[in-house]
Amino acid sequence: MISYNPLKNALNNQRIYLRLLGILGLALTIFLSVRGFQLYLPDLEKWLQGLGAFGFIAFIALFVVATPLFISVDTLCFVAGVLFPLLPGMLYVIVATYGAAAVIFILGRYFFREKVTLLLRKHQKLSKLNDVLANDGLHVMLLLRLLPLPFAWLSYALSVTQVQFKPYLIATSGILIYNTALVYFGYATKHVVTAVSGSHSASFIHEGLLVGIGIIAALILIIVVSKARSAMLKIAPELVGQNTLDSN
Repeated sequence: MISYNPLKNALNNQRIYLRLLGILGLALTIFLSVRGFQLYLPDLEKWLQGLGAFGFIAFIALFVVATPLFISVDTLCFVAGVLFPLLPGMLYVIVATYGAAAVIFILGRYFFREKVTLLLRKHQKLSKLNDVLANDGLHVMLLLRLLPLPFAWLSYALSVTQVQFKPYLIATSGILIYNTALVYFGYATKHVVTAVSGSHSASFIHEGLLVGIGIIAALILIIVVSKARSAMLKIAPELVGQNTLDSN
């Protein structure tokens, strides 16, 4: 009998290498972006300091207002890491994420329900979302939040289903693993870029530690996505198969 295990192992290793290359490519892109952004960074930081306590309030308000308009949540989280200290930046993003989720739920359920429902009906797979949520809706919503899905679009889709606000908001916690990781990536990238450019003195160990933790965080995200997708394939394969929710 022919053994296909070596072939399977080779394919699995290839996927891992491709994922690692993807992470390195993303890191390089972020590095170059922040390198260009660095020219304006001192002025932005000075402006935020001038705002005092209103600085983080302005950021949270921007996040909550921009997210329902489909402005990239990833970008906002990354910028929080660039502009704020690490732990405060994560806290601001957590508060803003829940706030944006709440606003989208209200808009989708009470103001744009017909439009969102019509869009879901046009998508054969997404039209089954309400039926899937009928059984263990909180668990399904949490798994969906752990998948790399567009935050605003998924929030609008969930808002017109039978789910209640409280479990919907609780399930939003799943995306915090991404949002806080992106804050860290922004924070680490800023410090590494400024160290490389000689803008401030820093130890090689400190910068190496920032990069190392970032790589570990990226690998953890990959594992989380893989586990969540496997779980969703068992519960509702029609939502995570090819050409479905996870490919939009």
